[in-house]
Order: sequence, then structure tokens, then C-alpha cells
Amino acid sequence: MKHVKKAFALSGLLVLLTFSAALGQSDRQTIIHIPFNFTAGEKTFPAGKYEFERIWKNSDSVWVIRHKDNVGESMLLTRPVRANETQQETRLVFHRYGDLYFLSEIWTAGDELGREIQMSNREKSLDKTVAEKRENHILIARSR
Repeated sequence: MKHVKKAFALSGLLVLLTFSAALGQSDRQTIIHIPFNFTAGEKTFPAGKYEFERIWKNSDSVWVIRHKDNVGESMLLTRPVRANETQQETRLVFHRYGDLYFLSEIWTAGDELGREIQMSNREKSLDKTVAEKRENHILIARSR
């Protein structure tokens, strides 16, 4: 009987945690068409429509990028980066080396804080050899 009570209490706690996690889902979501192949974190993605959202409502440190056609998704560790003024548009910043694109920053309209994505190992090695050829490429989200 003691084990049944523990199991019941544990399952109740599990339901409560699951429910609170569902409530904590993102209220910040961006859908944007990316017209070129790119790397985000350690994963390479084809051109297409992507959804970006933060994982937890109370934290911006982990974001998920998801291809709208279910081609793939990836979690991204981010850190804050501050702008001088509030952003008027949602935009993505990519580091470009020739025809290779690496997602670098996520900025959402109405915020002064953006999210900088940790540089992948592949980009780090590329940046060491051709840093002077790196360009920033910016995409602006026109609709949600």
C-alpha cells in the first residue's frame, strides 16, 4: 500500500510538471523564409521557411529553429547582445563566407536585446583562416 501511495504521488507530480512545461512554451515565435542553405549551431539546413522560438517563457537562452516542412530542427544556445535602440523589425543576422552562411544573431521587434548564437566549430575554424572575408548578411521578417 505504501508503494501505491508513492507511485500515485509521483505520477501526480509528473502530470503537474508536464502541465507547467506546456504552459511555459514560447510566446515569441518568428517565421521567416531563408533563401539560402545555412548552418545554425552544428547543423546545416536547406533554404526554406523556418520557425524560430524560445523554449521557455521565462528564459531566452535556448531557442529552437524548425523547418516548416519538417526537414529538421535544432536547439540553439544563445547569449544576450544589446542594441542602442529598440528594434523596429524582427531580423536574423548571418555571417557569410563566400556561399556559406552561419546564423549569428536573432533580433525580435520591440526589443533592445537580441540573441547571439554560439559560433559552431566549423565556423570557428573557417573564421580563423578567412576572417577578413566575413560579411554580415541580414534577413528581415516581413510577417509573423
